[in-house]
Amino acid sequence: MLKRYYLFLPLLAWMGLAHADNALKAKLEALLPGINVESLTALEGTGLYEAVVDGEIVYFSKDGRYVFQGDVIALESRENITANKRLEMKQKILASLNEDDMIVFEPKKTQYTLTVFTDIDCGYCRKLHQQMSAYNDLGIKIRYMAFPRTGLDSDSFNKAVSVWCAKDRQQAMTDSKSGTNLAIKDCDNPVRAHFDAGRRLGVTGTPALFLDSGQLLPGYIPPMRLKQILDEQA
Repeated sequence: MLKRYYLFLPLLAWMGLAHADNALKAKLEALLPGINVESLTALEGTGLYEAVVDGEIVYFSKDGRYVFQGDVIALESRENITANKRLEMKQKILASLNEDDMIVFEPKKTQYTLTVFTDIDCGYCRKLHQQMSAYNDLGIKIRYMAFPRTGLDSDSFNKAVSVWCAKDRQQAMTDSKSGTNLAIKDCDNPVRAHFDAGRRLGVTGTPALFLDSGQLLPGYIPPMRLKQILDEQA
């Protein structure tokens, strides 16, 4: 009988933690009406709870009386717990994206895949695109997502919509980045969703190059230099 009791102890402990998490979540939502607590996890040995609130990482005391913002770093290991969580969140966002909604330039043999948030009017985005064949020749696959830097009610947004609504998206992207003014088109398009995904990933400028790991390589990087960086990362 005693042996059976000990077998149930881990389960009882887990149930206790789950109950505590639910109670704290309910308390926070009552104290902060209108917020969305997406996740709530106890940080072992700290007395803190790590929460994702409306896409942002914050920390609460277990009694729900105090909130902390900023990076939590384990001094002994020098591990940045918050940075690791951000990277994990970015990985999940990138993994959830539908490649069918992107404009993809794929080499014959893919060695690396980058998800690139691009703006039609961005000078360095155009420079990157002009060298697309060089990236592809190096085995780098480019998956374009739209990110009109000037916002959703702008000429850049309308240009992105016209590109994504074109029959031949690749050619439309090339033409538009070459300065051709495409006929204004509208359709059921992913541009707004792309922009929202970019915001959640922390994109503030273009081009923004993301590895599948969630790591961001900001700005234009020449083909050979990009290949060198990717080789080093691998």
